[in-house]
Amino acid sequence: MSLRFDSSPPLRMDQGLRFDSGPVTPPIQPKLRNRTMTKFKLELSKKTVAEKMALGANHITAMTGNASYPAATRVPTDAQVQTAQSDLETADAEVDAAETTWKNKIASRDAKEAAWDTVITARANNCEAVTPNDLVALSSTGFPLRNPGTPMGQLPAPGDLQAVASDNEGQIDLRCKSVSGASTYEWQMRLHDNAATWQALKTSTTVKINVPSLTPGTVYAFRVRAIGSAGPGTWSDEATERAP
Repeated sequence: MSLRFDSSPPLRMDQGLRFDSGPVTPPIQPKLRNRTMTKFKLELSKKTVAEKMALGANHITAMTGNASYPAATRVPTDAQVQTAQSDLETADAEVDAAETTWKNKIASRDAKEAAWDTVITARANNCEAVTPNDLVALSSTGFPLRNPGTPMGQLPAPGDLQAVASDNEGQIDLRCKSVSGASTYEWQMRLHDNAATWQALKTSTTVKINVPSLTPGTVYAFRVRAIGSAGPGTWSDEATERAP
């Protein structure tokens, strides 16, 4: 028996082998990139949107009437370049408008939050003023109650009371150290040369207040005391300052 060998050349993939599903389409071969260094230094990945829009506008202006590159041969066309430029400018303007709207809404939300804080604090103060020691009534308001803890007795005087002339005419800023167990602070003032008459300023929940409407050039004395569950504490040492 003699062996036969087929001497025909082997089939290639691009000769269109046929299977039941039909001819096989050869895969698309990617074009080899030109490794030659381009003369243009675009560096688009490093540019901001604003820089890209400026570059595009500069190119469109430079190509207007540019005889070195006839309009009919330009790729992409002038219309396509202009469309890309206009679309980017429009999208960037929409982002700017949205950012402005967002910032305005944040500012509006913050203002309404501050107003809400004021209203709720005032309502809580009102409820406590109406029924200061009625825990059942206070708990019915929906506001959380503090842990009563152990009575601390009379609170000590706030320390380091400071009176500092404000940058605004007729105003003095006051501050002192906080007192553990204090819920509020009571502030008073008097003319420095009138030791007998103290005038109530305000009651605050903070250890820092501003005193307005003072007479410029006049020296005032100030004091503060902490108020806790056992009532008012001891008055602080006085602090004096001349109103600006």
